[in-house]
Amino acid sequence: MPGAGTKMALTANRSVPVLLDITRLTSRVGHGPWTGIDRVEAAYFEWCLHTEPVFFCLARVAGGFVLLDRGGAAEFWARLIGEKPWGARDLRASIGIKTPKPRGRAEADLRRLAIVHSKKDQLSEIGAYFGSQQLTYLNTGHSNLSESVLATLKSHGLPIAVFVHDLIPLEFPEYQRPGTVERFEEKIRVVAQFGAVVITNSKDTEKGVRARFGRHDPTPRIVSAHLGVDVPNVAESADSRNDRPYFVTLGTIEPRKNHRLLLDVWDDLASEVDGPDMPELHIVGRRGWNNEEVFARLDALPKDGPIFEHSNLPDIELWSMLKGARGLLFPSFAEGFGLPSLEAAAFGVPIVCGDLAIHRELLGNYPVYADLNDPYLWKKIIVELTRSRQERSNTQARPPIPTWAAHFERVNETLKGLV
Repeated sequence: MPGAGTKMALTANRSVPVLLDITRLTSRVGHGPWTGIDRVEAAYFEWCLHTEPVFFCLARVAGGFVLLDRGGAAEFWARLIGEKPWGARDLRASIGIKTPKPRGRAEADLRRLAIVHSKKDQLSEIGAYFGSQQLTYLNTGHSNLSESVLATLKSHGLPIAVFVHDLIPLEFPEYQRPGTVERFEEKIRVVAQFGAVVITNSKDTEKGVRARFGRHDPTPRIVSAHLGVDVPNVAESADSRNDRPYFVTLGTIEPRKNHRLLLDVWDDLASEVDGPDMPELHIVGRRGWNNEEVFARLDALPKDGPIFEHSNLPDIELWSMLKGARGLLFPSFAEGFGLPSLEAAAFGVPIVCGDLAIHRELLGNYPVYADLNDPYLWKKIIVELTRSRQERSNTQARPPIPTWAAHFERVNETLKGLV
């Protein structure tokens, strides 16, 4: 993750002036380690700070919107990555009953750092501020994808560029919370109507976006660029007890991630394996939604058992744990990109996953592909990996690991065509 002890290589080419929406990162303050979409927005934030002197940030806060210039953006970034402390809550944050205290402090700092404030749900003042400046509005977090926001910015001459991470809410509605499918569908409709460019993280996502946006005229330009992977130099974790072999699964604990399969496998293993040969399972991720059965099983786990739940693991500890694992278990029914799989591959850690198009695109023949409805097969593979640690010295077998430099070179060339 950018800003967490690694330094991504940034494109040397001059970038297009950007108005970056950082509403999602603001809303995530106080919620623990960044998730996949958060990490993408953070990477774009860091890219803008390092490459383009003409750079602004937009954020929705209680009471309206705020605009930060480059100096204010740099100050806010320093707080996001922990280099500077958050300031005190202001009056607006203090009277916001529904605003959590950490987010309230972040929004108060945004108001203090802002060069323009707008009234609630009104962007005209901010849009008018730019005058004839040629900026591109860039949204990577899916916040503020509403007709009122995009139409206002477009009316002030700002081309709209949106990063679409996946179409999972539309393609797999059975895994979504009530109401989220309709809201996501409306966001996609608005992007298709007002967007000039849509950036996707893979050819697989691009294919789905093209199929859906083909109904609109004109269709935004659609390009794909694999996300970059920063692989830090970390030591292997010492979390495993008595040097027991262990496996890691990473992701929000929700039905789509299929944790139930792994719990079933470990139940079977417990009846067949004992002592130091019994592998551990480390489940890394916060609890999500619509998964009460799995939550109940996790709550009932014995404290001295082989399964551990980590809901708030810092990135550096996660990477260390992943590096020492016998394998990353990734039984998801659907994935938009799957950063953990590329991080595991970069470490040379074996991967067991379902045969999804996105995994084939990114990982090729590196993983062991297993039927997501066959716990017996998963158990067999896990036992084999437990008994014979895979040799990791053969880097030829590893897939190419994408870089942020290549990603932003592609994005930069695309945005240049808008101004």
